[in-house]
Amino acid sequence: MSKYGLPSVIASLFIVLSGCGGSNSVSSQSGAQVGGASLSQFQATLPDGSVMELEILANDNLNWSGDYAVSAETGPYAHQDGSFNGSKNGESVTLSCDNDDGTSFTMTGTANGDNGFQLTRSDIPGTVLNFTPVAPPKRKGLADVSFNLNVTGTSGRCVLSDQAYSSSNGLTEYRGTWQGLKVTFWAYNSGYANIVIYVNDFAIDSLNFSAYRLSDFSTVSKNSSSAYMNVYSPVTKVILKFGTVGAASP
Repeated sequence: MSKYGLPSVIASLFIVLSGCGGSNSVSSQSGAQVGGASLSQFQATLPDGSVMELEILANDNLNWSGDYAVSAETGPYAHQDGSFNGSKNGESVTLSCDNDDGTSFTMTGTANGDNGFQLTRSDIPGTVLNFTPVAPPKRKGLADVSFNLNVTGTSGRCVLSDQAYSSSNGLTEYRGTWQGLKVTFWAYNSGYANIVIYVNDFAIDSLNFSAYRLSDFSTVSKNSSSAYMNVYSPVTKVILKFGTVGAASP
């Protein structure tokens, strides 16, 4: 597959799923908006004391989507990460969440404009989770680090800032790019890692590695332990899951 193969395939697939042959794109809004602006982040504490990070990747009048990760290394929420698509009706919000392991849950509740959420997970009934904004870090002029990332035949350098974007209870987030696409690298203290590639507003690729750290980038070659792509159709309101493969190398 060519350098630009993966984004081109997803773009073609989206045209089929959306049921239109012409342009149907809407630019993401900027500034304050219900549900948070694109690339904003929120966090809440789960009943076991672990932190759930919720990252908004797209928020426009076509789609509200993102990814999430939980800091727990043991217990019912251990290494829980995945992606979501949602809907908004005034201040009321609903998120359909798909975990990397194939399980799913929903979150329903209210949004306080772009200042946070009060949500209840279907698998944690009776508990309201208070999601508050995570302030982006002040750039300290640190270095970038990179490794080669091959995703189902499309290969290129993944470049991340080595300055953590956020860090909570053993879960550290780094951000960067691959093939011109935005990337989030979730790193756990144990070495478990989740790489999220934001293909577009309707497609998110997620790669899990059983042991992969920033310090491994220059020396370690590693295949993903699991990988998938979620593609959402705004017409059928259905999320399709496709298996992918990933490999990282110096």
